[in-house]
Amino acid sequence: AFQGKEKFPKTVRFAQFYFIDTFILLCCGAEFHLLSLHLDTTKDDLKRYKQRSVCKLVQKFPMASTMEITSLSAVNDFYSHIVLTGGSNRALEIFDLNAGCSTAVIPDAHTRSVHQICQNKGSSFSMQQPEAYNLFMTTAAGDGIKLWDLRTLR
Repeated sequence: AFQGKEKFPKTVRFAQFYFIDTFILLCCGAEFHLLSLHLDTTKDDLKRYKQRSVCKLVQKFPMASTMEITSLSAVNDFYSHIVLTGGSNRALEIFDLNAGCSTAVIPDAHTRSVHQICQNKGSSFSMQQPEAYNLFMTTAAGDGIKLWDLRTLR
């Protein structure tokens, strides 16, 4: 645990690596945190118990009008600045971390809270058109699966 003295006010529900393992994203209540990550892999038998790896808060991103983030998705396999969140208010929110803010909200995306978001990360087994990376899917209990396009938000 690198977080040090900072305590999270609520339970951390999701955590994942982001931006090709340069950052960590984690959800805490109605916001997600972007943490910078530096892992020190040097080997020194005399100082092996001293913690030299660092994890620092870069920014907190609150999701609008929700009590809790129920799902988060961000691509780690390639450089992507898009983070998608689903909230307990049944909305989807799109964040652009290059701009450092929310860029769109889709209210009432499902009849219940979104419990999973899946972005198109591509495949090493097939080629895709560049437009295919604008697609993502969401699902909510009892409400099936929906396919979305980031360009139209439909």
